[in-house]
Amino acid sequence: MSMKLFGTDGIRAYAGEFPLNATTIMTIGRAIGEKLGGKVLVGQDTRMSSPWIFECLQKGFSRTAATIQNAGVIPTPAVALLTKWLGYSGGVMISASHNPYGDNGIKIFGPDGTKLTDADETEIEKQIFRMLESEGNYKQTDKIPTRVMTAFNDTGWHERYQEILLAHFPNSDWLRGLRIVVDCANGAMSEIAPRLLTRLGADVVVTHAWPNGTNINEGCGAVHIDALRAAMRAGLADFGVAFDGDGDRSMFMSSSGRLIDGDAVLLLMARRMKESGQLHPPIVVGTLMTNFSLERMLAIEGITLTRVAVGDRFVFEEMQRSGALLGGEPSGHVIFSDFKLSGDGLLTTLKVAEAIATDRASFEDLTRDWVEAPQLLKNIPVREKVPLETLPVVQAKMTEVNHELQGRGRLVVRYSGTEPLLRVMIESDDAARNDRLMKELLDVIRSALG
Repeated sequence: MSMKLFGTDGIRAYAGEFPLNATTIMTIGRAIGEKLGGKVLVGQDTRMSSPWIFECLQKGFSRTAATIQNAGVIPTPAVALLTKWLGYSGGVMISASHNPYGDNGIKIFGPDGTKLTDADETEIEKQIFRMLESEGNYKQTDKIPTRVMTAFNDTGWHERYQEILLAHFPNSDWLRGLRIVVDCANGAMSEIAPRLLTRLGADVVVTHAWPNGTNINEGCGAVHIDALRAAMRAGLADFGVAFDGDGDRSMFMSSSGRLIDGDAVLLLMARRMKESGQLHPPIVVGTLMTNFSLERMLAIEGITLTRVAVGDRFVFEEMQRSGALLGGEPSGHVIFSDFKLSGDGLLTTLKVAEAIATDRASFEDLTRDWVEAPQLLKNIPVREKVPLETLPVVQAKMTEVNHELQGRGRLVVRYSGTEPLLRVMIESDDAARNDRLMKELLDVIRSALG
Protein backbone atom coordinates (compact mmCIF):
# COMPACT_ATOMS: atom_id res chain seq x y z
CA MET A 1 0.00 0.00 0.00
CA SER A 2 1.26 3.48 -0.84
CA MET A 3 -0.60 5.36 1.90
CA LYS A 4 1.47 7.19 4.46
CA LEU A 5 0.47 7.30 8.13
CA PHE A 6 3.32 9.28 9.70
CA GLY A 7 3.65 13.03 9.18
CA THR A 8 6.28 15.33 10.65
CA ASP A 9 4.95 14.70 14.17
CA GLY A 10 3.60 11.16 14.39
CA ILE A 11 0.21 9.96 13.14
CA ARG A 12 -2.53 12.60 13.16
CA ALA A 13 -6.13 12.54 11.94
CA TYR A 14 -9.74 13.18 12.89
CA ALA A 15 -10.51 10.86 15.81
CA GLY A 16 -12.77 7.96 14.86
CA GLU A 17 -11.81 8.10 11.18
CA PHE A 18 -9.04 6.09 9.51
CA PRO A 19 -6.26 5.85 10.63
CA LEU A 20 -7.59 6.77 14.08
CA ASN A 21 -10.47 4.31 14.05
CA ALA A 22 -10.59 1.39 16.50
CA THR A 23 -9.28 -1.33 14.16
CA THR A 24 -6.31 0.72 12.98
CA ILE A 25 -5.42 2.07 16.44
CA MET A 26 -5.33 -1.49 17.82
CA THR A 27 -3.09 -2.47 14.91
CA ILE A 28 -0.87 0.57 15.56
CA GLY A 29 -0.62 -0.47 19.22
CA ARG A 30 0.35 -4.00 18.24
CA ALA A 31 3.01 -2.74 15.79
CA ILE A 32 4.45 -0.34 18.38
CA GLY A 33 4.50 -3.10 21.01
CA GLU A 34 6.34 -5.45 18.67
CA LYS A 35 8.85 -2.73 17.76
CA LEU A 36 9.56 -1.34 21.25
CA GLY A 37 8.98 -4.40 23.45
CA GLY A 38 9.47 -4.12 27.22
CA LYS A 39 7.49 -1.54 29.19
CA VAL A 40 6.14 1.51 27.37
CA LEU A 41 4.97 4.76 29.03
CA VAL A 42 1.78 6.22 27.54
CA GLY A 43 0.48 9.74 28.18
CA GLN A 44 -2.44 11.69 26.76
CA ASP A 45 -3.82 15.19 26.42
CA THR A 46 -7.30 16.42 27.40
CA ARG A 47 -9.26 15.61 24.22
CA MET A 48 -12.48 13.65 24.62
CA SER A 49 -11.09 10.97 22.31
CA SER A 50 -7.78 10.43 24.17
CA PRO A 51 -8.99 7.81 26.73
CA TRP A 52 -10.73 5.86 23.94
CA ILE A 53 -7.55 5.86 21.85
CA PHE A 54 -5.60 4.70 24.92
CA GLU A 55 -7.98 1.77 25.38
CA CYS A 56 -7.66 0.79 21.70
CA LEU A 57 -3.86 1.00 21.88
CA GLN A 58 -3.92 -1.11 25.05
CA LYS A 59 -5.83 -3.87 23.22
CA GLY A 60 -3.18 -3.85 20.50
CA PHE A 61 -0.33 -3.94 23.02
CA SER A 62 -1.97 -6.87 24.79
CA ARG A 63 -1.31 -9.01 21.70
CA THR A 64 2.46 -8.49 22.12
CA ALA A 65 5.04 -9.18 24.81
CA ALA A 66 5.17 -5.45 25.62
CA THR A 67 3.25 -3.87 28.49
CA ILE A 68 2.10 -0.29 28.94
CA GLN A 69 2.16 2.09 31.88
CA ASN A 70 -0.65 4.66 31.90
CA ALA A 71 0.77 8.09 32.81
CA GLY A 72 -2.65 9.76 32.47
CA VAL A 73 -3.01 13.36 31.29
CA ILE A 74 0.52 14.69 31.01
CA PRO A 75 2.51 16.96 28.62
CA THR A 76 4.36 15.46 25.66
CA PRO A 77 7.80 16.58 26.95
CA ALA A 78 7.09 14.79 30.25
CA VAL A 79 6.56 11.51 28.40
CA ALA A 80 9.86 12.03 26.55
CA LEU A 81 11.79 12.88 29.73
CA LEU A 82 10.31 10.13 31.89
CA THR A 83 10.83 7.51 29.18
CA LYS A 84 14.54 8.32 29.13
CA TRP A 85 15.13 8.96 32.83
CA LEU A 86 13.20 5.97 34.15
CA GLY A 87 14.46 3.42 31.64
CA TYR A 88 11.31 2.63 29.66
CA SER A 89 11.69 0.82 26.35
CA GLY A 90 9.72 3.61 24.69
CA GLY A 91 6.97 6.16 25.10
CA VAL A 92 3.73 7.08 23.37
CA MET A 93 1.83 10.38 23.54
CA ILE A 94 -1.82 10.59 22.48
CA SER A 95 -2.25 14.16 21.25
CA ALA A 96 -2.80 16.35 18.21
CA SER A 97 -0.85 19.19 19.80
CA HIS A 98 -2.27 22.57 18.66
CA ASN A 99 -5.03 21.12 16.46
CA PRO A 100 -8.77 21.45 17.28
CA TYR A 101 -10.26 18.96 19.74
CA GLY A 102 -11.80 16.71 17.04
CA ASP A 103 -8.33 15.74 15.82
CA ASN A 104 -5.97 13.47 17.71
CA GLY A 105 -2.67 11.75 17.15
CA ILE A 106 -0.08 9.22 18.26
CA LYS A 107 3.56 10.24 18.81
CA ILE A 108 6.16 7.56 19.49
CA PHE A 109 9.44 7.92 21.42
CA GLY A 110 12.39 5.56 21.55
CA PRO A 111 14.07 4.45 24.81
CA ASP A 112 16.28 7.57 24.76
CA GLY A 113 13.18 9.81 24.83
CA THR A 114 13.60 11.05 21.27
CA LYS A 115 11.06 10.77 18.48
CA LEU A 116 11.55 7.76 16.24
CA THR A 117 13.64 8.12 13.09
CA ASP A 118 12.06 8.08 9.63
CA ALA A 119 13.44 4.57 9.13
CA ASP A 120 11.79 3.29 12.33
CA GLU A 121 8.49 4.94 11.44
CA THR A 122 8.58 3.41 7.96
CA GLU A 123 9.22 -0.02 9.46
CA ILE A 124 6.25 0.35 11.83
CA GLU A 125 4.08 1.70 9.02
CA LYS A 126 4.81 -1.28 6.78
CA GLN A 127 4.00 -3.65 9.63
CA ILE A 128 0.71 -1.86 10.31
CA PHE A 129 -0.40 -2.24 6.69
CA ARG A 130 0.72 -5.88 6.59
CA MET A 131 -1.50 -6.56 9.60
CA LEU A 132 -4.41 -4.53 8.23
CA GLU A 133 -4.49 -6.51 5.01
CA SER A 134 -5.89 -9.45 6.98
CA GLU A 135 -8.70 -7.26 8.35
CA GLY A 136 -11.97 -6.69 6.55
CA ASN A 137 -13.21 -3.10 6.46
CA TYR A 138 -10.39 -1.46 8.38
CA LYS A 139 -11.37 2.03 7.17
CA GLN A 140 -14.69 2.15 9.00
CA THR A 141 -15.58 5.24 11.03
CA ASP A 142 -16.18 4.82 14.77
CA LYS A 143 -18.23 6.93 17.17
CA ILE A 144 -16.12 8.33 20.01
CA PRO A 145 -17.57 7.89 23.52
CA THR A 146 -18.53 11.24 25.05
CA ARG A 147 -16.36 11.94 28.10
CA VAL A 148 -15.72 14.99 30.24
CA MET A 149 -11.96 15.32 30.66
CA THR A 150 -9.94 16.96 33.41
CA ALA A 151 -6.23 17.62 33.81
CA PHE A 152 -6.21 16.01 37.26
CA ASN A 153 -3.46 13.40 37.49
CA ASP A 154 -2.86 11.28 40.58
CA THR A 155 -0.50 8.77 38.95
CA GLY A 156 2.63 10.38 40.42
CA TRP A 157 4.14 11.05 37.00
CA HIS A 158 3.62 14.84 37.29
CA GLU A 159 5.74 14.88 40.43
CA ARG A 160 8.54 12.90 38.83
CA TYR A 161 8.56 15.19 35.80
CA GLN A 162 8.74 18.26 38.07
CA GLU A 163 11.69 16.85 40.02
CA ILE A 164 13.65 16.20 36.81
CA LEU A 165 13.04 19.77 35.61
CA LEU A 166 13.85 21.35 38.97
CA ALA A 167 17.18 19.51 39.22
CA HIS A 168 18.45 22.11 36.72
CA PHE A 169 17.36 25.14 38.76
CA PRO A 170 17.72 26.50 42.31
CA ASN A 171 15.38 24.49 44.52
CA SER A 172 14.03 27.33 46.67
CA ASP A 173 11.41 29.99 45.96
CA TRP A 174 13.55 31.77 43.37
CA LEU A 175 10.53 33.10 41.47
CA ARG A 176 9.20 35.01 44.48
CA GLY A 177 8.11 38.48 43.43
CA LEU A 178 7.32 37.51 39.82
CA ARG A 179 3.72 37.71 38.63
CA ILE A 180 3.06 35.41 35.67
CA VAL A 181 -0.11 34.98 33.59
CA VAL A 182 -0.37 31.38 32.37
CA ASP A 183 -2.70 30.29 29.54
CA CYS A 184 -2.80 26.48 29.63
CA ALA A 185 -4.89 26.04 26.42
CA ASN A 186 -7.24 23.77 28.41
CA GLY A 187 -4.65 21.13 27.66
CA ALA A 188 -2.04 18.90 29.23
CA MET A 189 -0.29 21.74 31.11
CA SER A 190 -3.50 22.79 32.92
CA GLU A 191 -2.59 21.26 36.26
CA ILE A 192 1.19 20.91 36.29
CA ALA A 193 2.37 24.34 35.03
CA PRO A 194 0.46 26.52 37.55
CA ARG A 195 1.37 24.12 40.37
CA LEU A 196 5.11 24.15 39.61
CA LEU A 197 5.37 27.92 39.10
CA THR A 198 3.44 28.54 42.32
CA ARG A 199 5.69 26.09 44.16
CA LEU A 200 8.69 28.20 43.08
CA GLY A 201 7.16 31.31 44.63
CA ALA A 202 5.61 33.03 41.62
CA ASP A 203 2.25 34.78 41.83
CA VAL A 204 0.43 32.88 39.09
CA VAL A 205 -2.69 34.08 37.28
CA VAL A 206 -4.18 31.00 35.62
CA THR A 207 -6.41 31.05 32.52
CA HIS A 208 -7.84 28.30 30.29
CA ALA A 209 -6.93 25.49 32.68
CA TRP A 210 -10.35 23.84 32.91
CA PRO A 211 -10.50 21.21 30.16
CA ASN A 212 -13.80 19.50 29.40
CA GLY A 213 -12.80 17.28 26.48
CA THR A 214 -13.85 19.68 23.73
CA ASN A 215 -12.25 23.04 24.62
CA ILE A 216 -8.52 22.25 24.14
CA ASN A 217 -6.89 25.05 22.08
CA GLU A 218 -10.33 26.65 21.59
CA GLY A 219 -9.67 30.38 21.27
CA CYS A 220 -6.75 30.09 23.68
CA GLY A 221 -3.19 28.85 24.06
CA ALA A 222 -0.12 29.30 21.88
CA VAL A 223 -2.07 29.39 18.61
CA HIS A 224 -4.64 31.97 19.83
CA ILE A 225 -2.39 34.48 21.53
CA ASP A 226 -5.06 37.22 21.77
CA ALA A 227 -6.53 35.37 24.74
CA LEU A 228 -3.25 35.82 26.62
CA ARG A 229 -3.07 39.47 25.60
CA ALA A 230 -6.58 40.03 26.99
CA ALA A 231 -5.65 38.33 30.26
CA MET A 232 -2.49 40.46 30.54
CA ARG A 233 -4.57 43.67 30.44
CA ALA A 234 -6.24 42.75 33.71
CA GLY A 235 -3.21 43.19 35.95
CA LEU A 236 0.45 44.12 36.32
CA ALA A 237 2.18 40.89 35.31
CA ASP A 238 5.92 40.55 34.64
CA PHE A 239 5.16 38.34 31.67
CA GLY A 240 2.62 35.93 30.24
CA VAL A 241 3.02 32.49 28.69
CA ALA A 242 0.64 30.46 26.55
CA PHE A 243 1.17 26.72 26.01
CA ASP A 244 -0.26 24.58 23.24
CA GLY A 245 -2.49 21.59 23.89
CA ASP A 246 0.25 19.08 24.65
CA GLY A 247 2.71 21.51 26.24
CA ASP A 248 5.72 21.21 23.95
CA ARG A 249 5.37 24.80 22.75
CA SER A 250 5.17 28.13 24.57
CA MET A 251 4.60 31.68 23.33
CA PHE A 252 5.36 34.64 25.57
CA MET A 253 4.14 38.17 26.12
CA SER A 254 5.86 41.09 27.83
CA SER A 255 4.15 43.31 30.40
CA SER A 256 3.24 45.76 27.62
CA GLY A 257 1.41 43.07 25.62
CA ARG A 258 4.20 42.56 23.10
CA LEU A 259 4.40 39.05 21.62
CA ILE A 260 7.72 37.29 22.25
CA ASP A 261 7.84 34.26 19.95
CA GLY A 262 10.30 31.39 19.67
CA ASP A 263 12.77 33.41 17.59
CA ALA A 264 12.99 36.17 20.21
CA VAL A 265 13.44 33.57 22.97
CA LEU A 266 16.26 31.96 20.97
CA LEU A 267 18.02 35.35 20.68
CA LEU A 268 17.68 35.98 24.42
CA MET A 269 18.92 32.49 25.35
CA ALA A 270 21.76 32.47 22.82
CA ARG A 271 23.09 35.76 24.22
CA ARG A 272 22.87 34.50 27.81
CA MET A 273 24.59 31.21 26.96
CA LYS A 274 27.36 33.01 25.06
CA GLU A 275 27.96 35.47 27.92
CA SER A 276 28.30 32.59 30.40
CA GLY A 277 30.63 30.67 28.06
CA GLN A 278 28.11 27.89 27.45
CA LEU A 279 27.52 28.28 23.71
CA HIS A 280 30.17 25.99 22.20
CA PRO A 281 29.99 25.63 19.26
CA PRO A 282 28.52 29.11 18.60
CA ILE A 283 25.59 27.69 16.60
CA VAL A 284 21.82 28.02 16.95
CA VAL A 285 19.58 25.68 14.95
CA GLY A 286 16.43 27.17 13.41
CA THR A 287 14.12 26.20 10.55
CA LEU A 288 13.04 27.46 7.16
CA MET A 289 10.49 29.62 9.02
CA THR A 290 12.99 31.29 11.37
CA ASN A 291 12.86 35.05 10.87
CA PHE A 292 15.64 36.67 8.86
CA SER A 293 16.21 39.15 11.71
CA LEU A 294 17.35 36.35 14.03
CA GLU A 295 19.95 35.23 11.51
CA ARG A 296 21.22 38.80 11.14
CA MET A 297 21.29 39.57 14.89
CA LEU A 298 23.00 36.30 15.81
CA ALA A 299 25.67 37.00 13.17
CA ILE A 300 26.46 40.31 14.93
CA GLU A 301 27.08 38.25 18.09
CA GLY A 302 29.38 35.87 16.19
CA ILE A 303 26.77 33.09 16.25
CA THR A 304 25.78 31.08 13.18
CA LEU A 305 22.16 30.16 12.44
CA THR A 306 21.72 26.76 10.79
CA ARG A 307 18.35 26.20 9.09
CA VAL A 308 16.60 22.83 8.76
CA ALA A 309 13.16 21.64 7.63
CA VAL A 310 10.17 22.66 9.78
CA GLY A 311 9.60 20.38 12.77
CA ASP A 312 11.27 20.14 16.15
CA ARG A 313 12.51 16.62 15.37
CA PHE A 314 14.64 18.05 12.54
CA VAL A 315 15.96 20.76 14.85
CA PHE A 316 16.89 18.09 17.39
CA GLU A 317 18.58 15.88 14.77
CA GLU A 318 20.72 18.80 13.56
CA MET A 319 21.62 19.70 17.15
CA GLN A 320 22.84 16.13 17.63
CA ARG A 321 24.78 16.19 14.36
CA SER A 322 26.45 19.59 14.88
CA GLY A 323 26.79 19.58 18.66
CA ALA A 324 24.67 22.76 18.90
CA LEU A 325 23.27 23.37 22.38
CA LEU A 326 20.25 25.51 21.44
CA GLY A 327 17.61 25.32 18.76
CA GLY A 328 13.96 25.97 18.07
CA GLU A 329 11.14 27.29 15.95
CA PRO A 330 9.22 30.59 15.84
CA SER A 331 6.08 28.63 16.80
CA GLY A 332 7.49 28.17 20.31
CA HIS A 333 9.35 24.87 20.25
CA VAL A 334 12.67 25.56 21.99
CA ILE A 335 15.21 22.80 22.65
CA PHE A 336 17.92 23.31 25.27
CA SER A 337 21.11 21.38 25.93
CA ASP A 338 19.85 20.36 29.41
CA PHE A 339 17.88 17.43 28.07
CA LYS A 340 18.40 17.45 24.28
CA LEU A 341 15.04 15.81 23.64
CA SER A 342 12.26 17.97 22.27
CA GLY A 343 10.50 21.25 22.82
CA ASP A 344 9.25 21.71 26.39
CA GLY A 345 7.03 24.72 27.07
CA LEU A 346 7.44 24.51 30.84
CA LEU A 347 11.25 24.22 30.71
CA THR A 348 11.34 27.24 28.38
CA THR A 349 9.11 29.16 30.81
CA LEU A 350 11.50 28.38 33.68
CA LYS A 351 14.46 29.57 31.56
CA VAL A 352 12.69 32.84 30.71
CA ALA A 353 11.69 33.38 34.35
CA GLU A 354 15.26 32.66 35.44
CA ALA A 355 16.59 35.30 33.01
CA ILE A 356 14.17 37.93 34.34
CA ALA A 357 14.81 37.03 38.00
CA THR A 358 18.62 36.80 37.85
CA ASP A 359 19.21 39.76 35.50
CA ARG A 360 16.74 41.88 37.47
CA ALA A 361 15.47 43.14 34.12
CA SER A 362 12.04 43.16 32.56
CA PHE A 363 11.18 40.88 29.63
CA GLU A 364 10.69 44.12 27.71
CA ASP A 365 14.28 45.21 28.44
CA LEU A 366 15.76 41.79 27.65
CA THR A 367 14.16 41.76 24.19
CA ARG A 368 14.07 45.50 23.45
CA ASP A 369 16.22 45.37 20.31
CA TRP A 370 14.32 42.44 18.78
CA VAL A 371 12.54 43.62 15.62
CA GLU A 372 11.23 41.05 13.18
CA ALA A 373 11.73 41.41 9.46
CA PRO A 374 8.24 41.80 7.94
CA GLN A 375 6.98 38.30 7.24
CA LEU A 376 3.81 37.27 5.43
CA LEU A 377 2.47 33.71 5.79
CA LYS A 378 -0.53 32.33 3.90
CA ASN A 379 -2.07 28.87 4.25
CA ILE A 380 -3.84 27.50 1.18
CA PRO A 381 -6.20 24.52 1.74
CA VAL A 382 -5.47 21.72 -0.75
CA ARG A 383 -7.33 18.56 -1.73
CA GLU A 384 -4.09 16.73 -2.44
CA LYS A 385 -0.41 17.57 -2.02
CA VAL A 386 0.65 17.76 -5.66
CA PRO A 387 4.49 17.89 -5.88
CA LEU A 388 5.31 21.50 -6.74
CA GLU A 389 8.18 20.44 -9.00
CA THR A 390 5.55 18.96 -11.37
CA LEU A 391 3.96 22.40 -11.87
CA PRO A 392 6.24 24.36 -14.27
CA VAL A 393 4.21 27.58 -14.08
CA VAL A 394 4.54 27.60 -10.26
CA GLN A 395 8.27 26.86 -10.46
CA ALA A 396 8.77 29.73 -12.92
CA LYS A 397 6.94 32.20 -10.67
CA MET A 398 8.87 31.05 -7.58
CA THR A 399 12.14 31.59 -9.48
CA GLU A 400 11.00 35.10 -10.38
CA VAL A 401 10.08 35.89 -6.75
CA ASN A 402 13.38 34.47 -5.44
CA HIS A 403 15.28 36.65 -7.90
CA GLU A 404 13.53 39.80 -6.65
CA LEU A 405 14.16 38.84 -2.99
CA GLN A 406 17.84 38.02 -3.46
CA GLY A 407 19.86 39.63 -0.67
CA ARG A 408 16.72 41.21 0.80
CA GLY A 409 14.66 38.30 2.07
CA ARG A 410 13.39 34.78 1.49
CA LEU A 411 10.57 32.73 -0.02
CA VAL A 412 9.49 29.41 1.51
CA VAL A 413 6.77 27.27 -0.08
CA ARG A 414 5.99 23.92 1.55
CA TYR A 415 3.18 21.57 2.39
CA SER A 416 2.20 21.19 6.04
CA GLY A 417 3.31 17.88 7.50
CA THR A 418 0.19 17.57 9.66
CA GLU A 419 -2.65 19.35 7.79
CA PRO A 420 -3.97 19.56 4.17
CA LEU A 421 -2.38 22.97 3.63
CA LEU A 422 0.22 24.57 1.37
CA ARG A 423 2.16 27.16 3.38
CA VAL A 424 3.63 30.16 1.54
CA MET A 425 5.95 32.52 3.42
CA ILE A 426 7.55 35.69 2.05
CA GLU A 427 9.96 37.68 4.20
CA SER A 428 11.89 40.82 3.31
CA ASP A 429 12.76 44.30 4.52
CA ASP A 430 9.66 45.77 2.83
CA ALA A 431 6.11 44.76 3.87
CA ALA A 432 4.57 46.31 0.72
CA ARG A 433 6.85 44.18 -1.45
CA ASN A 434 5.82 41.10 0.51
CA ASP A 435 2.13 41.85 -0.12
CA ARG A 436 2.62 42.37 -3.85
CA LEU A 437 4.74 39.24 -4.37
CA MET A 438 2.39 37.12 -2.25
CA LYS A 439 -0.66 38.15 -4.32
CA GLU A 440 1.14 37.41 -7.58
CA LEU A 441 2.38 34.01 -6.39
CA LEU A 442 -0.94 32.92 -4.84
CA ASP A 443 -2.79 33.74 -8.06
CA VAL A 444 -0.43 31.40 -9.95
CA ILE A 445 -0.57 28.63 -7.32
CA ARG A 446 -4.38 28.66 -7.02
CA SER A 447 -4.73 28.55 -10.80
CA ALA A 448 -2.28 25.63 -11.06
CA LEU A 449 -3.84 23.64 -8.20
CA GLY A 450 -7.41 24.35 -9.29
